[in-house]
Amino acid sequence: RAATLRVATAGHRTLCLGQGAEFQWARRPRPLSSLEVLDIFRKKTSPAFEVALLFGANLVQHDPETSQIISEFSEALGIAYQIRDDVEDMSEEWVANDLAAGRPALPLAILHERGKADPEALAVVERAWRRQSSPEDLARIESLFLEYGIGDRCRALQESYKEQAIRCLAKLDNTSLKGLLRRVISKIFVMEV
Repeated sequence: RAATLRVATAGHRTLCLGQGAEFQWARRPRPLSSLEVLDIFRKKTSPAFEVALLFGANLVQHDPETSQIISEFSEALGIAYQIRDDVEDMSEEWVANDLAAGRPALPLAILHERGKADPEALAVVERAWRRQSSPEDLARIESLFLEYGIGDRCRALQESYKEQAIRCLAKLDNTSLKGLLRRVISKIFVMEV
């Protein structure tokens, strides 16, 4: 019970830190780096996977080594999951909706980093981060996503986090748990692991 309570409180605390970072950005919108956006993903999404998986693992047997592996797996899986969500929604409407709702977006962060050589593109992206975009700006951002290969870069990052989650499974001795976690990945990403 104590281990389960620790898992729940740690997960809730981390999730609150991620949500707090997002709220702080929403109060004072500014361009975020891709690392800042990924950190928000790590704090907001990964704890949901981690808490659910650790609850189950702790009910069977509390093993610190297995718990550490599940934590690493959950972190990578949560980030990959959130990146996939951003990539699937990349469009003019998505940029407007995500930023209006106060959700920092990885594609926009990467576009901001890649567009620094083009002052006109950078100005358009910065207006989007600050929620000051015109409809023309949003259409331009969609074309910049294609021009700068933002979707490809996001998908490459997603694959690297997905692979990181899969590599964690090699450290597990429990074949049943390993199989379960493989199924989790395959269900989320519709792939064979």
